[in-house]
Amino acid sequence: MAKFINPLTDVGFKRIFGDKEIMLSFLNSLFEGEFVIKDLEYLDKEKDALPGDERNIIYDLFCKTDTGTEFIVEMQNRSQLFFRDRILYYMSRAIAGQGMKGDNWNYKLTPVYGVYLMNFSISSDGHIIDDVSLYSKEQLKEGIKAKPFTDKVRAITIDMHAFNKLENKCDTTLDQWIYNIKNMENMTSMPFKDKNNVFAHLETLSDYYAMDPEDRKVYDAALRRSRDYYATMESAKVEGLAEGRAEGRMSEKYENARNLKQLGVSNEIISKATGLSVEEIENL
Repeated sequence: MAKFINPLTDVGFKRIFGDKEIMLSFLNSLFEGEFVIKDLEYLDKEKDALPGDERNIIYDLFCKTDTGTEFIVEMQNRSQLFFRDRILYYMSRAIAGQGMKGDNWNYKLTPVYGVYLMNFSISSDGHIIDDVSLYSKEQLKEGIKAKPFTDKVRAITIDMHAFNKLENKCDTTLDQWIYNIKNMENMTSMPFKDKNNVFAHLETLSDYYAMDPEDRKVYDAALRRSRDYYATMESAKVEGLAEGRAEGRMSEKYENARNLKQLGVSNEIISKATGLSVEEIENL
C-alpha cells in the first residue's frame, strides 16, 4: 500500500480538501494576486430538487468565504458528455439557492465560483487552467469586444493531464499544490514542506498509516472502486480497438470484392480471393 492516500479518489479528495487549512491554502494559491480568503465555512453539499424536479444535486465540497463568496470544489475523474453544461447547471443551482423567500429580497447575489480538478482533458489547447466567466455577445458592430455580463459566476477547470512540471520547476504555491495532488500516491515524502508549512500538514493528513482503521476501510473500498472503473474502461478500450480493426478488415474485403466484380471477375474466384461467400458477393 502507498504511503499517501490518492487524492484523485472521492474519499481521498474529500478527506484532504475537507480540511479548512488545506482548502484555504489551495484557493488562495489559485487566486493569488486577485484576492485573499481569510476564513471559510463548509456548507451543506446537497441541494434539494427544484419544484417539479426529482433530482437533488450533491457537490463534492461546497463552502462560503468570509466575504460571502461561495465555492464549489470538485474532483472529476470521469469524462462525460456535456461536461461544461453540467458545470453551468451545478453553479446555476448554487445561484438559485441564494433566493430569499418573501417580498423583501432585491435580487442581490453573492459570487459563485466553481473549481474543478479534472483527471481528464476537455480541450486540446494544452492549457492547464481554463478560467471562464459568463460573457455577453455585444458584437453587433465590428470591433466591439465581448465583455463580462456578470462577475457573479465563474468556473475554473484544472487539467491534471496537462500539468507536466518536474518538482524542481514548481516555483509557485499553485504549481506545488497541483504537483502534489497529481503525484501524491507515488511519493514517500511530501515535497515543498520546507517552503510552506501547509504541506507538512498535508503530509500528516494524507498519511495512509496514520488513518484510523474505520477511515482506512472506507478509503480502501473507494480505491478498489476507482481501480475497478479504470480496469473496466481499459478493457472496453482494448475490445473496442479489436472490434474496430475487425470491422476495418471486413470493410476492406467488401471493397476489394466490389472492385473485382466491376472488373468482371467471377464470384467464385472473388470468394477464394477475399474469403467472402458467393452469396455475400452476389448481394454486393
